[in-house]
Amino acid sequence: MSRTVDLFIDSDQPLEQVAAELSDLTGTQLVPSSDRTRFVLHRDGVTAYLAEHDFIDDDDLPLSEFRFVLSAPVRSNGLIDDSAEVAYLREVNSALRHRAQLASLLVIDLERPDTASTPAQ
Repeated sequence: MSRTVDLFIDSDQPLEQVAAELSDLTGTQLVPSSDRTRFVLHRDGVTAYLAEHDFIDDDDLPLSEFRFVLSAPVRSNGLIDDSAEVAYLREVNSALRHRAQLASLLVIDLERPDTASTPAQ
């Protein structure tokens, strides 16, 4: 199972507009994928993907209240809290809350089902 840092963002704007706002906020251009279903950000060794998500609520995490997620797979083998991905998404989260005034929720190492091992139904 991979380790990921997820920043859930709520906005009623389309994905392209949220990507543009994040680009302005971070000073790093988010680039659309060929099918335009997600945007990719590269900064200082961190890669993150912005897209709409289909997560369901998880215990006390109201993930369904957020339309988008900026996800960064953690590349280091050390403690996830010490990773560049956590540090960067914490910065983005703080900027979203203070400068963009968008609702956001940072989740570190959210458990994801392994789709490769899930039996087909």
